[in-house]
Order: sequence, then structure tokens, then C-alpha cells
Amino acid sequence: MEKGTLIEWDDDRGFGFIKPDGPRAKIFVHISAFETGRRPQRGERLAFSPGTGRDGKPAAREAWLEGIKKVQRPARPSHFDRNDYRVWAAVGLLVLVFAIIILDRAPFWLIAPYAIMGGASWLAYWMDKQRAIAGQWRISEAGLHGLDAVFGIIGGLLAQQVFRHKTSKPGFVMTTGAIALLHGLVLVAIVSGALPHAELAALLG
Repeated sequence: MEKGTLIEWDDDRGFGFIKPDGPRAKIFVHISAFETGRRPQRGERLAFSPGTGRDGKPAAREAWLEGIKKVQRPARPSHFDRNDYRVWAAVGLLVLVFAIIILDRAPFWLIAPYAIMGGASWLAYWMDKQRAIAGQWRISEAGLHGLDAVFGIIGGLLAQQVFRHKTSKPGFVMTTGAIALLHGLVLVAIVSGALPHAELAALLG
């Protein structure tokens, strides 16, 4: 374990750089390395365990802010957390899509945009997570929301849960929830027959 000072910190992107005590060069640190739930601030003293990042450059594996007792971090789940509301929301939307097809409330091709854009949204979240870890240029939040809005919401919800990405920013979470709710309302309207084929075609056209 070594000690140093957090000389750079980008709170929006969730990473910064530590200047270790002594002659060593600064090293990268990601928000996921910190043991405490409180977000760090530039200029704070901390202790850290040095290691190597995914890009092969020096990075902190774990970090503890000065004055905060080190605690044992629970193991992160490597599988679906079935209790996460994002999983339930994604499953609910998927069930509605298939219900529409089974009940012949809309053309079969309606599955295609949800599948294609869902995959694109999943990939975008994965890429953004990797870039955050590596300290590279990120995909904008507006870009992620845009993919979710144009039929990518199911993939986006699942990606957020699996990668534990963009789950701690209230504004982002609220916007994602609004997009999911909008899609849910439209799908329910189609299933119930309140939005028949002709009106649906006009809406999509």
C-alpha cells in the first residue's frame, strides 16, 4: 500500500490521477477503485494499492481516502442481479413486444428495431465503460440516451445492470426511466388495441 495526493479528478467522467509520495510519476485511478461511497475531490490525500490498468499503464487497483477506515468490499456479482429494477423493466418491455406480435397487433418486423438498436445500445454502454476505465474520450450521455430512445432501451437497461454503468447519476437514471416508461406506454397502447395498425403506421412513418 502506498500514499499520495489526488492531483486531478474529473467527477463527471469518474476518474483522475494520483501523485504518489516520492519521485514516482502520477498514476490513473477510476471511481470503481475507491472503497467508500463518497466521491473523492481533487487535493485529497489517500492510500492506494498500485497495479496496472487494462491499457497496461500504471493504475490504482484500490484506493481509500485519508481518515476513512478501510472496509472489506463485497464481491461484485458476475451475473444478473434479478432484483435490479432495470432487469424487470427490460423483461417487461420484451414481453410486451412479443405480446404485440402474438396478438397480431402490429407487423412482425417490429421486433427488428428493438433487436438491432438494443444490440447497438448494449455495445455503446460496453464501449463507454471500457473508455471510462482507460481514461479515454467518452460517449456522451445524450448519445446513450438517443440510442435508448430509438428502440435501444431494452439493451440499454440490461447493459446498465450488467456493466454497473451509469447507475449512480440521478439525472441519467431519471432520463432512462422516462424513456423506458414512454416505450412501455406505447407498447401497452398497442397491445390493448388503443393504437391500431393505421395509427401505428402513421406514428412510425
